[in-house]
Amino acid sequence: MKISIESKTRIKMIPETKHEKETLDALWKALIRCDADSKVLCPIGSYIPAQDEGASFVIQDQ
Repeated sequence: MKISIESKTRIKMIPETKHEKETLDALWKALIRCDADSKVLCPIGSYIPAQDEGASFVIQDQ
């Protein structure tokens, strides 16, 4: 998955495999809802590239 930093307040996730497309679609559906308030991703813990496998986020109400 490519992550493009478009600006200080905007990123773009670009899936590169079928699995990544399916996962991004599932994330999108968990965050964006037509019949209720959308949710947001909030970072939790820390992310140190030399130590961590990835960054963690929690899905919260707005």
